[in-house]
Amino acid sequence: MGRHHASERNLYPEVIDVLREIKEEHPDVIIGAVTDGKANPLLMTFTLMNYFDFCMSWEDDQGARTNFFKELDSVEGNAELSWIYQAALDKGNVLASTNANMKEVDTKEIGKDSLWIHVGDDLAYDVGGAAQCGAKTVYVELDEDKYKQTARLRFDDTSEESQPSWSTSSKKELDTRVEMNEAAVTLVDKKIRFLTRLPEAVNEIVKEANKD
Repeated sequence: MGRHHASERNLYPEVIDVLREIKEEHPDVIIGAVTDGKANPLLMTFTLMNYFDFCMSWEDDQGARTNFFKELDSVEGNAELSWIYQAALDKGNVLASTNANMKEVDTKEIGKDSLWIHVGDDLAYDVGGAAQCGAKTVYVELDEDKYKQTARLRFDDTSEESQPSWSTSSKKELDTRVEMNEAAVTLVDKKIRFLTRLPEAVNEIVKEANKD
């Protein structure tokens, strides 16, 4: 809970306005969190709880998580990323079906009858993994000056001396991530550097999908 309270105190100030705008413009939207840790927005009662419908954590499926990191460290380096995103998609569709039944309307399956847009700041995991399951993707490469977010810079130089003190990743793992990042670049549908651009990016994806 200490982690969640700290997250609420350090939340980027525009996040709530961005989520509120998306909810208002798309009242039937289902917003879920996919995380590789134990953070859960549904436990952030003073900020994010009212804007998220579910949370899917890598910690929920230890078997698949363990297998993923074994594959990541393998000679082939062909780690299967889709498992957590497929699980999130399945959970989202359960909620979509429940909501439709309550409103007595036809269920729209996410990914087929309705859009799935995945937003994340990691090319390999967020973009590459979600795109494998049919998601449209928004890559958030945060502006360094405004957000002081430099995690992505870890992959510009994977030498041990360049890594932050908190990093536990081996050079082999970092080099594999660089290759995965490069493979995911072509899977980016929209790229933003400021969080206030997210509602616009979502609307652009929706508009483009409706043309099709």
